[in-house]
Amino acid sequence: MREELFEILNDYTGGKIENIGPDFVLTADLGLNSVELLDLVCIIEEKYNIMIPDRMLQTLVTVKDVVEYLEKTVKA
Repeated sequence: MREELFEILNDYTGGKIENIGPDFVLTADLGLNSVELLDLVCIIEEKYNIMIPDRMLQTLVTVKDVVEYLEKTVKA
């Protein structure tokens, strides 16, 4: 799942970030603004057929946060 998320992030950023790491902050390190974050969440929701509650968005700060959330939420 982590590699899939890295691929999504790499595609979304247009390949600008080559070595995305788990501790990368979505805003500071990947350069995403609030609109882009919401767009990215929509892409993730669609890919994994889930709905991420608005209250969870503020807890998804790093790439690792997103991976951990997906691992708990997405049924294999």
